[in-house]
Amino acid sequence: MNSNNCSDQNVSINVNLSLKNETLRMLVEMANDMGASLEDVISSITEDSVIDLESLQDDLGIVIIPERCSKQDLINSIQ
Repeated sequence: MNSNNCSDQNVSINVNLSLKNETLRMLVEMANDMGASLEDVISSITEDSVIDLESLQDDLGIVIIPERCSKQDLINSIQ
């Protein structure tokens, strides 16, 4: 979490999230159980979800994500 892992590399940004009520309730419950703030929980989840992306990119090579594709494009990409 940010409070335990402070460094020169941390950058604060303002973000607006749109969440379902149930999702927000679970995040708040997680924060309470951990004795942390909601911001710390969301920050930790965000960091954990992307931590290995750089090494995965090295393993997979360059991955291009198109803005849109057809059903046939998806079928072709997995064949």
